Amino acid sequence: MLAKAQSEYVFETIDPAVVPQEKSEPKQALIVVMAALLGGMMGMLFVIVHNFVRSYSHSTPKINDK
Repeated sequence: MLAKAQSEYVFETIDPAVVPQEKSEPKQALIVVMAALLGGMMGMLFVIVHNFVRSYSHSTPKINDK
């Protein structure tokens, strides 16, 4: 009965909601640039490691080679 009589029976509003003055959104240009840089670095790292592994496997002599 008390809950029906008061609109704020359990919770009391301290500050009402307001519309923000500035938009809050992800910076899409920054995300795209960072993703491109990270992808490029990962691609270069993969190529360097792949070439190192290929050159190391071709330069080492095999145990059963005669």
